[in-house]
Amino acid sequence: MKRDKGFNVVTHDWEFFELDVSKNGTQIRKRGFTDVVNRFGGNCFACHIAARPQWDLVCENDYGCAPIPVTRAMIRARQRTDPRCNNPAPSREDAEALRQLQELLKPKQP
Repeated sequence: MKRDKGFNVVTHDWEFFELDVSKNGTQIRKRGFTDVVNRFGGNCFACHIAARPQWDLVCENDYGCAPIPVTRAMIRARQRTDPRCNNPAPSREDAEALRQLQELLKPKQP
C-alpha cells in the first residue's frame, strides 16, 4: 500500500501486507516495511527494491524484480474463485491452476 509522502523513507512510503482471505472476510497476517516475509519465504521489500526507479517499487515481469513462482493463470483462477464472492464451480483449467498454487504453498521438507 502506498502511503503519504514521508511515511517511510526507506521503503519509498510503501507498506507491505500478507493477507488471509476467507468467505468471512480478509485478515491481515503480517504488515510492515522491510521485514514482511511472504508465504513463499521471500522478503517483500527485498524483492520490490529491485524494481527500476521509474516503477517506484512496483514489480511486473520486466520491471527488474525477481519473478515469483505464481503464474498469471494461478492469479486469475484465485480471483475467479474468491471465497468472499458467490462464484460458480471452477473450470478444469482454474482447478488445475489452483492445485498448482496449493503445491507451491505447501511447507518445504528439509
